[in-house]
Amino acid sequence: MLQGKKTILFVCSGNTCRSPMAKVILEQKLKDLAKLNKFTVQSAALHTPTYPRASPDAREAIKTLYGEDLLAPHKPKSLTPKLIEKADLILVMTRAMKYSLPPAKTYSVKEYGGGSGDIMDPFDGDFNCYLECADELSSALDKVVAQLLKTNSR
Repeated sequence: MLQGKKTILFVCSGNTCRSPMAKVILEQKLKDLAKLNKFTVQSAALHTPTYPRASPDAREAIKTLYGEDLLAPHKPKSLTPKLIEKADLILVMTRAMKYSLPPAKTYSVKEYGGGSGDIMDPFDGDFNCYLECADELSSALDKVVAQLLKTNSR
């Protein structure tokens, strides 16, 4: 592990939609800036994972954004004390998810980027709901990247 490498953990309800999409979107943004080597990005479910893989519509939304199925290898996992301990920053999809996690390093995605509100849950929605969620995450993560780079440059 590189010295100073930060671990970012995304958390959503089932680790099949929002948090895995956030993970790959953030990785792509950091990769585009040649900063991915400074971070480890993970995702986990606050509750029991919903499916054994990323949801088909989440996979298709990411494929629409990036031209490839970056979620194909995703295997949902539950949040564990070890994941929480290893994370330098925990980003949750809703403000309500923050309250069971360490307050000193847990923020909602929008809050960490300087905004407010929750990331909509596309679960049980149609493909357009997933694509809207991926777009919402991408916009929010632009602000998260700016904050990460500012914080990590100190």
